[in-house]
This record gives sequence, C-alpha cells and structure tokens, in this order.
Amino acid sequence: MDMSSLFDDYGRCLPQGTTSQVHAQIRRYYEIKQPELDYATVFSRIRSNFGKSTQLTIDLFAKKIKAIQTNLESSAATRNITQGIMVPFFIPRLSFTDIGETLETLFIPTVGKSYAQKFPDYQFVSHIVGSLKGLLTVAAGSRHDKLLQRLTQEDVVGIYFPCLLEYSVPATREIIANLPKEFLLSGGFDTVAAIIGSPDLLFNKEKYTPLLWFSGLEAEKHTIGYHFEAYGYNLTFNRKGHFGNVSEYWNSGLTVLSD
Repeated sequence: MDMSSLFDDYGRCLPQGTTSQVHAQIRRYYEIKQPELDYATVFSRIRSNFGKSTQLTIDLFAKKIKAIQTNLESSAATRNITQGIMVPFFIPRLSFTDIGETLETLFIPTVGKSYAQKFPDYQFVSHIVGSLKGLLTVAAGSRHDKLLQRLTQEDVVGIYFPCLLEYSVPATREIIANLPKEFLLSGGFDTVAAIIGSPDLLFNKEKYTPLLWFSGLEAEKHTIGYHFEAYGYNLTFNRKGHFGNVSEYWNSGLTVLSD
C-alpha cells in the first residue's frame, strides 16, 4: 500500500486522526460482494422505478461514472478506494422540502419495487412506524448538503463507496474533514439510490453483510440513526441506537459525484 494513500488495499478508508470510536485493525468478517457493474441495467432500474423524467442517457451515465473512477485512480491518495466496492447511481432532479418525508414517500417505496423485481422470492421490509417528516437533517460537517443542493438543480450522478467499515457514526463525521473535497458522507438519498440500482448490494449467500448507516444525516436524537440491514435474504430499513459506539457489523458510505 502506498503510504500516502487514504485507503487500504481493500478500499477501506484509513481511520487517521479520528478521536471517536473506530477499529484501527479489522478482520472483515462482514463482507459486501461487488454488484455487477452493468451501467445499462443500473440506469434502467433507477429510471424505471423512480418513474421520473431525466436528461441522462445510458451512455452519458456510463461516461460520468467512468470519469469519476478515472479521476480517483489518478491520485495516489485516492486510487485504492477503487479496489473496494463501488456502486454507481443517479438521482433524477428533484424538488423537495423535507428529507424524511421524501425518503418515506418516494425513496423507500422505490427500494421495495427494485428489490421485488430482483428477488421475487424475498422481501424488502420497512420497520419504521410513523412519519419521518421533520426527523432528518444534514449532519454537521458531512458535506452531504452539496448533494442535496445539486439535486434541486440537476440530475445527480455519483458512486457510492461503502468504505467506512467498523467506524462509529461520530467517527465517520470526523474522517470526512481529512478527505479531499469531492468526498461526501453518504446520507439517505444516495444510499437508497445505490440500492435501487444494485438491489443485491447486501445480498450474500456466502458471508454475512454489514449494516449500512445513513451517517450523513442527523436523526431526531444524536444517539440513533437510520440504516439498511439484511435479515436472512430479505432487506430491511430501520432505525436503532448507535450511542457513539463502534461495531464490526457497522458500515457507512462515502459518495463522490460527477463534475
């Protein structure tokens, strides 16, 4: 591994300079398999399941994704992230006023449609009781606001990297300050869009997969968070307390957007 790299040989972000809980050494017991990088299929899943118009074409989507990857590979500091899991996605331009309400009414149901198409014998289940309206805001310092601002103006294309394995949620919000400006801490819309395009992201018959936090979002209490989690071969959406702790079962994502 290049000593100037911000990521290890498996694409995990190195926990340098964090004071919150994080495991410096990990055994990778919980593992995500790389979904097939079929840009046409990913594009079609997202477009058809969102059911919204987009200025993007399959070719333009693929071109933008490849440009992100090329840019990351051009720097010794960031190229190792491309050795890990990469999940391309796009989100059609969207006007919204409340993050939680939009997740509840648009994004989460769309995950259910995509998962059912890919795995008709299994289920996507949301365990959230009650409305999400007013419960979610952008976490301070996460840079996630950059994605939301762009989304109100244009279709957003990016790659989701679940590379913060065995970080506490507070540690994910610390590490982002040490990374180049193109890295955003993944929240709800981007994590969901990644799974809509690649519904098998947490499907692994050989190994257990980690939970995926929405670390770029602050929940109604600082000690809880929202997440996706595999339960057998089903996919679930839920919230739970993290209390600032770390677990080898926990993962969060970094998002890099196209220019």
